[in-house]
This record gives sequence, C-alpha cells and structure tokens, in this order.
Amino acid sequence: MMKYVWILLLGLGSAWLEASEVTKKMRDMEYSMNLMQKGFFYNDKAQITKGLKEFSQAYGEFKKYNVFDYLKTSQSMEENIVLNTLKRDEENIQALQEALQKNKILKAAEIHAEILHSCTVCHAITRGW
Repeated sequence: MMKYVWILLLGLGSAWLEASEVTKKMRDMEYSMNLMQKGFFYNDKAQITKGLKEFSQAYGEFKKYNVFDYLKTSQSMEENIVLNTLKRDEENIQALQEALQKNKILKAAEIHAEILHSCTVCHAITRGW
C-alpha cells in the first residue's frame, strides 16, 4: 500500500513541478512582452529587440510542454484554436524580427499587439472565460 502512495506522490510532485515550470515560462514571456511594450512607448529599439530575443527564447522553451494538459475535456474542441494560435505566434515572432530589421516600427508594434492578442485568446480558453 505504501508503494502506491509513493507512486501517487511522485506523480503529483512531477505534475506540480511541470506546472510551476510552465508558469515560470509564462512569467518570462510576460516580462519580455512588457520589455517590448516599454521599448515601443519610449522609442527604444534596443529594448524592443532585447524583449523579442527573450520572448523568443522563453516561447521556445514553453513549446516543449504539452499545453493541452491544461485544457479540460469539455474544451477539447478548442484544441485547434490553440494549435493555430501557437503557429501564428511562431510566424509573428519571425515577422516581428523582420520588421525590426527593416526599421518598420509601426508594423512591429502591430505584430506585438497580435502576439499579445494570441496570449489573451489562449488564456481565455484555458481559463474558460
């Protein structure tokens, strides 16, 4: 009996550890989005670039986790929305880098807003808003 309790505790501990890692990656992404936002507000391209680099790294690490673990079974129909949102984020990261390289700051700001919107969409789905 004690063996099963240990297995259960180990499983719960692993799930909690992964959830806390995902939360950390989301905080990292939030921080980097805020860096970019400040860069747009204060005309600081270096800060935008730094925020994008950090966002790209955190996003890459975030994608290693199975985000569908956070959807309830009643939300299974929204999996395609989440998949499309993640795909669009990858495209937007690339587009934002290109816009910055071409010094198209207004276009870069629009893309930043699209990324922020996609964050909100996923959060709305996973939290059942």
